[in-house]
Amino acid sequence: MTLQAFYLIIISIFMHSSWHFLCKSSGRSSMAFFALFSTSLFLTMLPFALSSGLPGKIPFQLLIYAFCGGICGALGNIGFMSAYRYSDISLAYPMARALPVFLTMLITTLFGWGKMLTPWAITGMVIIFSGCLLMAFSNGPSGISVREKLNFLKKGLAGILLAAAATTAYTIIDKFGIDAMVKYAPKISKIQVAGTYSCIRESIILSCMWFAVFCCKIRGEEKGILKELVTKYHPYIAGIFAALAYVLILVAINSVSNVSFVQAFRQLSLPLSALLGFLILKEKVSKIRWIALTLIMLGLFLSLF
Repeated sequence: MTLQAFYLIIISIFMHSSWHFLCKSSGRSSMAFFALFSTSLFLTMLPFALSSGLPGKIPFQLLIYAFCGGICGALGNIGFMSAYRYSDISLAYPMARALPVFLTMLITTLFGWGKMLTPWAITGMVIIFSGCLLMAFSNGPSGISVREKLNFLKKGLAGILLAAAATTAYTIIDKFGIDAMVKYAPKISKIQVAGTYSCIRESIILSCMWFAVFCCKIRGEEKGILKELVTKYHPYIAGIFAALAYVLILVAINSVSNVSFVQAFRQLSLPLSALLGFLILKEKVSKIRWIALTLIMLGLFLSLF
């Protein structure tokens, strides 16, 4: 992985963590939230697409990648919505981040997609996966046992699994898509190409989310939530953060030999969040969390070899 890709991932993880926090802190993890969020994301990326001159010229075979990535992205939003509605973010987020590390590594290795990972890199990613799982159980309501945490986690388990599977799928699909886009338009800056791809991809997601909102309205669900969220800043700011975070990830994806590296290094959001909480918010860090953070950092170090 190049140094440029590493820096891009570091910047993106701050933004990525922020939009998840905004989703949960809004108190309205719902289809309506993600519909507004996706619309904000799309509008943020639209200037990149328009300035590139690519819309209307992209071959259909490249649009298929964006379409499939968009469908998976919509499923991921639904998964996170469900997970945050029924489970605590401190439990759900590390779990949903842990599984894609292992699944992406497994799938790319089985199918031979990208450069073959070294034994050290595979070992590192397995350690990262283990650290993320341990991180999940170092969080959550205080003063409860592991069994109670498991029962607490079960409420959002379906959403966590859906979010993890969708994240794995769109990460791999978008690797193929952005590589093909950059190859198709080599003279256009990667930021513009990535923004164009993201804009097309997000148009699919927002269409799916607004359709889901319509279905909820027909079924009499989420009454009044959309009207309430329209006046809140959370979905709009979250969309901006997510847009900028993912366009950086797309550029980073194009710079790595195997997309598993990007999936692994995105887990830096966990130790960085813990460090900021410790330094700024004066949060206590338990022994289990220190062990989890050490495992994640050790895994990231081994992944470089």
